[in-house]
Amino acid sequence: MRGLFFILLWSMQSFALTNAIPAETAELESVVFYSSTQYDSEAQEEVSGFCNGNLISDRVMVTAAHCVYVAEARKSREIDIQVGEYRYVNTPTGEKRRVGYAPIVRERIMAQFFFTQDLKRRLDSAGMRLRIGPAEDVAVVIFEKALPLKEGFSFTSVVSAKELAGVLPQVLNYWPTVVTINPFEEITTNDTKRMAKLDKLSRGSGNLESKSKSRVQAGDSGAPLFVRIGTQWKQLGVVKGRADTLFSSWDVYGLVDQKMCDIAKQVSEDDVKSLLCK
Repeated sequence: MRGLFFILLWSMQSFALTNAIPAETAELESVVFYSSTQYDSEAQEEVSGFCNGNLISDRVMVTAAHCVYVAEARKSREIDIQVGEYRYVNTPTGEKRRVGYAPIVRERIMAQFFFTQDLKRRLDSAGMRLRIGPAEDVAVVIFEKALPLKEGFSFTSVVSAKELAGVLPQVLNYWPTVVTINPFEEITTNDTKRMAKLDKLSRGSGNLESKSKSRVQAGDSGAPLFVRIGTQWKQLGVVKGRADTLFSSWDVYGLVDQKMCDIAKQVSEDDVKSLLCK
């Protein structure tokens, strides 16, 4: 990667997606917050890795591989997932006011984690020593049972190979939009779920690099990058994190592209295969 290295920025002053607006639209309610619970044998206790994901059905979530590979290496396959929504109140003056973002569903549920075939081979060999590059940082999580979601819940599908071929050459014209949920901000804001359009993107090898005004922060990993295709939002990528050199920094997004079809080959259920690879 041309001598670049990735670091996780963690600042008490800046936890969540910057230069963003509240993601109030019901079309994007498929974005969820979760932790992959893991067991630390040295500390003799459970630890959690907090990340975001996108539900493409009530049993299937797309997220970043780096969010769940430790749980897979430890064979600790329980997910603590929160599906939330913004809450509102009517003031005495008749004004509708947003008062916060809160879970409407919270489940601890067993799941299976799926990676590209090459990444899975390396994970089986390296375990927790695995290093995941930006072009391979995509995973699919399949829950053992359906989440108890409301009727008419809006799932957001992934971009198909055919659609991707049309989108990537002029990706900026589609105004890719990142949506993150970051509950660390609940202390100081009611805008916990945020969205932002990216206006300065470039293509890497299997990933996108962003120097847009909006920047991701610690806790935003695994969040979806959406594009508008026709009348629908579809997932184009996932948040990898921030890349830094001594002279510059930028955000990195892994592309779903052919990885979904690669992962689909490892799934036995036909209905799930069809969601991943069209």
